[in-house]
Amino acid sequence: MNLEGQVQAYADRLGRPVIVFDVDFTVTAFSVHDQDVDHARLAIILSHKGSSRARQSIRDYRVGQAHGPVRIPPLDGGQTRLVAPVRHDGRLVGYLSSTIPEGDESAYEDDDGLRERRAQIGLLLAAVALGNREDEDRALRLLTGLLEGNEDQRVRAADELLASGLLPPVPHYTVISITTPPQAEPSSATLRLVLDRALSAIPGFRTLKAVGAVLGSEAVLLVPYEIDTERLSTLLAQPAFSGLLAGVGGAHAPLSGVYRSRREARIALRGGGADPRCGRVVHWPDLGLDRLLLQLPLEDLGAADLPDAVRRLLDAQSGPDLAHTLEMYLDCGCDAQRTAQALHVHRSTLYYRLDRVRAVADVDLSDGKVRRELHTGLRVATLAGLR
Repeated sequence: MNLEGQVQAYADRLGRPVIVFDVDFTVTAFSVHDQDVDHARLAIILSHKGSSRARQSIRDYRVGQAHGPVRIPPLDGGQTRLVAPVRHDGRLVGYLSSTIPEGDESAYEDDDGLRERRAQIGLLLAAVALGNREDEDRALRLLTGLLEGNEDQRVRAADELLASGLLPPVPHYTVISITTPPQAEPSSATLRLVLDRALSAIPGFRTLKAVGAVLGSEAVLLVPYEIDTERLSTLLAQPAFSGLLAGVGGAHAPLSGVYRSRREARIALRGGGADPRCGRVVHWPDLGLDRLLLQLPLEDLGAADLPDAVRRLLDAQSGPDLAHTLEMYLDCGCDAQRTAQALHVHRSTLYYRLDRVRAVADVDLSDGKVRRELHTGLRVATLAGLR
């Protein structure tokens, strides 16, 4: 009998619904009951995770160290729960939770039949955990070969990913890289968690599988579908992932050539780390000129490497404000009305600031070559952290 069957048999013997969690409190299985109207239970099943209060109560009542079911009083007006540890070969592999009606003392009884069922569930949970670890190891090996190996390694990894069913054959594939900004140290546990959540949260089509692994300081996903940017942004907006950025590469084919998408995703990540205005999720197709600029050795550049006019502007006392005005003016195609609206200033104020730019930088803003030099120089200064 499979895990779902064992859980259903356990629930039928109890006469009430149950939920099975693994040791990380992820919902692994649950029973089905026609009369189930427990909204808290439904919320847990839909979220695939036990609530933080429920997880803490299981720890507080030391369910993991108990030899049988433990009674946990109601939380926030809910029902009393009976939570039993599930073990295999003496090792904790999960928890089995059920709610019990108030005053039903028979609900606390435990017998050999229930204990045997829990042992069978423990065996199956251990097998699931082992399979998950093997899948993770395989994904790590194959993605490392596909994205970081030589040509022969890429071809072999692509063939195995397709032959094993880890990825479906589709017209193109895209890489997403997720990590922290350059100055922050990524936590491997956080990267693993965001990887797991992303694999289930952002697919455009549920029938298409994605694969992912933590490679160095990045959580890397290889996906065979269009990226749902809104879902990815919502995921990174969660408090646990508030410091993370995502870079999305372009779509590439065949699968053995998707290492190019990884390179593009990392360049996009660099853009997000250099300029917060790019947002938390940066797409390679949206980078424009930054595709080239972000491949410069930006960390080696100093103020002396900037065009003289840009350096004079940034060195001035009011340089940062004037540079912002000039950049907005150039972004708006030198349209004074649009620029004034974007800056929320009167056009006369804008003209005054532009006159100051001309005087400080000693430039002629009517010269297209000068405008190109200023625009590119200011962008390089931003990406290199020089302004």
